[in-house]
Amino acid sequence: MELTVVRYSSGKECTLGLLLINGTFAAYTLEDEGRDTKVYDETRIPAGRYQIKLRKEGRVHESYEKRFPEIHKGTLHLQNVPNFKWILIHIGNDDDDTAGCLLVGDKSVSNIKDEGRIESSTIAYKRIYPIIANTIDLDEEVWITYLDQIPIKPIAKESYKVANVIPSQLNIRSTPQGAKKGVLFENTGVVIKDQVDDWSKVSFEGWVHSEYILSE
Repeated sequence: MELTVVRYSSGKECTLGLLLINGTFAAYTLEDEGRDTKVYDETRIPAGRYQIKLRKEGRVHESYEKRFPEIHKGTLHLQNVPNFKWILIHIGNDDDDTAGCLLVGDKSVSNIKDEGRIESSTIAYKRIYPIIANTIDLDEEVWITYLDQIPIKPIAKESYKVANVIPSQLNIRSTPQGAKKGVLFENTGVVIKDQVDDWSKVSFEGWVHSEYILSE
């Protein structure tokens, strides 16, 4: 299982992010602020990829064992984080609730004018915890990757072609030879994203017959 934290807002006191599980949004996140030099209890962990294991000792483990007896198997513990110990995923709302750990929630409050925070943390934790813990309990590896910015993949010019519609009207279809989803008119410019046999997938998120478009 692969988890990803995309840090999208870095403020003076905290960092807001998105938690993805196998590429699907799972919760909002909050961590401490980023620093060039670590300050104890006030610094987020470095971007990177870390394995998660279950830690079955410590204060948080004992607390959650009593609080969530129906689901708790151990705390979600990140392994081998440089210059940090006992980095967990747990419940909390603002930077006072974390010392480098990852907090999760179902609501996120802006980090622009005021100090950021997350809410409905217990609800989010109880939803995502069993998914992660049960996977680890089945002896499957779980990894989490922290990204300091939203990944944007640039489109290289050579990776696509531009074409124009030839006939006065051209049907655009949901799949090659599939159902009609609209019409493109003569000289409409389109970007060819993919080609399968005699069909081209174009920038209007549909397919047209390649015979009726002219590449530039």
